[in-house]
Amino acid sequence: MPTSYKIHIAIALFLAGLSGLVVALTLLPGSPIVPTAVAFTLFGLVFPVFGSALLRCYRAGVPTKGPQAFTYMWQTPRWLRVTAGAFIAGVLLCLAGGGVEPNGQPEHDASGYYLDDHGVRHAVSRSTYDSGLKADLRGFDSGATLFFAVSAVLAAAAYRGEEETLAQWRQSQPHQ
Repeated sequence: MPTSYKIHIAIALFLAGLSGLVVALTLLPGSPIVPTAVAFTLFGLVFPVFGSALLRCYRAGVPTKGPQAFTYMWQTPRWLRVTAGAFIAGVLLCLAGGGVEPNGQPEHDASGYYLDDHGVRHAVSRSTYDSGLKADLRGFDSGATLFFAVSAVLAAAAYRGEEETLAQWRQSQPHQ
């Protein structure tokens, strides 16, 4: 496997682990441990990582939707499928164990803590405000973990697709 594919897969898995850790840390009691900017930055990194995996698939002729996409993804190395699946399962468990989100966007100013529900601000305690912040982080970074894990598998599928295309081209060439 060429180095660029290995790097792409490694970066995607590293970021999946990092965002999965952020999701798990939102289950701890008290104020959020991870700053909001870190969590949203991880979410923003989904676009170049997942987008480049899709471009690799497109270039290799690997389908990215429909039943054929799952066939290509299933033909990636087992360790990669297991690792990506473990990240996804872990995040789903964290989402299930995270409880119900409070209604509204958490906000605070000099007068106190609030949940903004479509323009209507409700005064809340600091702990409710903190749980709202953690629920937001959990939601964003659980999606990021999912997309990073799928990006790693798509990059491996694209490599396999390129290899198959190259093998077919070699067979079609006249032997000299």
